[in-house]
Amino acid sequence: MKTSIIWNVSQNRPFPLELWKHPKIKIQVNQINLAELTKIKFSDNEFNFLFLQVSGEDWEKIRATLKKDFDSHPLLSLLIVHSTDASEKIYEEVQTNAKYLVLENPLHIRELRIILDRCIQAEFFKSAVHDIGSSCLENVGFFEGVFALAHREYEDSKKENAALKSILDYEEQVKKSQVGINHAMEKVTDLKNQELIELHGRVKAIEQLDELRSMELKQALEMQKATEQVLNYSRIEEMNMEKILKAHDRLFDYTEQEIRDLIAENESLKKKLGMIK
Repeated sequence: MKTSIIWNVSQNRPFPLELWKHPKIKIQVNQINLAELTKIKFSDNEFNFLFLQVSGEDWEKIRATLKKDFDSHPLLSLLIVHSTDASEKIYEEVQTNAKYLVLENPLHIRELRIILDRCIQAEFFKSAVHDIGSSCLENVGFFEGVFALAHREYEDSKKENAALKSILDYEEQVKKSQVGINHAMEKVTDLKNQELIELHGRVKAIEQLDELRSMELKQALEMQKATEQVLNYSRIEEMNMEKILKAHDRLFDYTEQEIRDLIAENESLKKKLGMIK
């Protein structure tokens, strides 16, 4: 079973995905600190992917090392970069290199899983095609030996021409098969690059949709807050009006009592003066 290794390179940040099972490929994550980037060694029996979680400052520190050791490394299938503060700058620097894929913030876990799964699948098929081609080439060597033996044994025989023709025909078929295999490998590579471009565009569209949803939510919260403030203001006005009415009632009660007291005092004074009996 082939092994696919995802090298998670970061400042102690965990790989954001849980490992999943593949029927024909073992998937493994190796945690690597940024300072140990130069210690990474690839094996030709494995599919290798670099997943960089870096800041803009980290990117400046490791860019020269990446360009020297990894940009054109034949055993590295894909180099994915996720940055929280410098995605656009990194994309501008590496957009001409098909081996790079730059993911913008926020990181979408589902899209990252799809990207890795498709790339691992493409590498598996490419490896299978290569193995078939190698097997055909080995058979060419075998039949070249048969040709040499036939040449020696039938050197003076009329059957030599028939043997030569059969072997040459077979070699021609093998060469044609090899051309077809090479064409299939190129097609697999083109399909992989096209899928990566489409996935990157889809991720970007989803990120823009999330931004619009966040903006709509923010506007809804602001409208709700303004409505609550208007209701609170109305409640305050209602409470103030109740206080004013109560004050008027108390003032009215007080004035009415004063009038009664004055009338009683006036009547008492009149009695004392003999004005009334």
